[in-house]
Amino acid sequence: MAIKAHLKIFKRGVLVWNNWRMEHPSITPDLSKQNIFKLGLGTADFKRMDFRSVNFTQTYLHVLDLSLSDFRKANLTEANLTSSNLSKADLRDAIFNGTIFRLTDLSHANLAGADLTKAEFENADLSGANFAGADLSGVDLSGMDFSRANLSGADLRGSNLNGADLNRTNLSEANLSRIDLREVELRTAHNLSGVILHGVNLRGADLRGANLKRADLSEADLRETRLGAANLRGADLRGANLTKADFTRANLSGADIMGAILIGTNLSEANLNDVDLNEINSSHVIFSGVDFTGIDPSKVDLRKANLKGANFSGVNLTGKNISDADLRGANLVKANLCEANLNRANLGGSDITGALLYRIAKYDWLIEGIKCDYIFCDKEGKIPFPQNRNFKPGEFERLFAEMPTIQIVFEFGVSPLDVFIMDRVVQAINERRPELGLKIESFDSRNLPHVKFTVLRNEYCGEDLQSEIRTAYEAQTAKLAKDSVQANVR
Repeated sequence: MAIKAHLKIFKRGVLVWNNWRMEHPSITPDLSKQNIFKLGLGTADFKRMDFRSVNFTQTYLHVLDLSLSDFRKANLTEANLTSSNLSKADLRDAIFNGTIFRLTDLSHANLAGADLTKAEFENADLSGANFAGADLSGVDLSGMDFSRANLSGADLRGSNLNGADLNRTNLSEANLSRIDLREVELRTAHNLSGVILHGVNLRGADLRGANLKRADLSEADLRETRLGAANLRGADLRGANLTKADFTRANLSGADIMGAILIGTNLSEANLNDVDLNEINSSHVIFSGVDFTGIDPSKVDLRKANLKGANFSGVNLTGKNISDADLRGANLVKANLCEANLNRANLGGSDITGALLYRIAKYDWLIEGIKCDYIFCDKEGKIPFPQNRNFKPGEFERLFAEMPTIQIVFEFGVSPLDVFIMDRVVQAINERRPELGLKIESFDSRNLPHVKFTVLRNEYCGEDLQSEIRTAYEAQTAKLAKDSVQANVR
């Protein structure tokens, strides 16, 4: 209740009231629960007044200095505050349903938890104001000055923020779902952590360096959005359209991208630790410079992927299909590539020193300028090649560059003895024709049994050489059979 003495002084007139206020500046008048403005006493000094819980419904409060006053839990439904000064006023939990704020100064006012639904703002100054947890849903806030304001936890669903000044604004945990934010400058906002941007349209927006930690961007339109160096740790991007979005050097650790559309998405140098990449079509994504040492490669499809400069140092890629991938300049030092598929992969300029290359598939792989001091070719990765661990510059490239191949099929299967026989066949042919440089590349007894050979030049891969190998094989087989018979006779 209002203090009767204060109300009595006020009723003696504006002059008496203003003089009393000047003589007692340290006193905060208590006129709570009293709508003194309906007394029609004209302009008075209302700074630092206590209007807690007063019902000001449909009251005209034009051109008044109400700065520093206490309006907590007051009802200002459809009140008119045109040109009034509410700077630094305490408006917590007040009701402003349909209230008019035309040219109103609300700078640094505290509107935490206030109900501002259907409020009308026109050229109002909201800079530095506290709207934490306030309800601003559906309100037209276009062009408003929210610089340095606190909108954390505020409900802004369906509001219009076009042209609003959000410089250094705190939007953490605010709900901006289903809003078209293409014309809104969010990049300058101070804090967007935990902000709810479900289903918003941010196509082409500039959010470089923004703090979007734990933000809800599910089903958002982020096509062509610039999010370089943004903090998206733990963000919800489920079902979002990330077509051609740029996440260069962004922190996406722990983010959920399940069901997101990633076509032409740039994840260069992004932190993807604890991100489930299982459903991503890597051929449509740029992974250049990504550090895969903290990522489970078993959940990533790396076929045709852009992996330029990526870090796979020490990563277990056993049996991984990396065919047609671009690995130029990648770090594969001590990576486990046992039985990996590197067909047509481009490893130009990459570093594979200490990598395990046991039984890799490398048809048409590209290794121009590859860096390598030594590798392991045995299954356990214990025997270095060369043993002195010192390939000369370019030596690995010369030894392992993909050579022209020919293939001989064994329709009736193969036996362990065939490996020995084919080794003799190669020796015999090379003695007669050293220019071929014939070598056994692989011997496969699975499915359709076959042996694959390499030669030095494509022109040697004709039917004549295949016929020569088969003839030599049959001759060696016949000789061994004859020798076996003679040995039994003796």
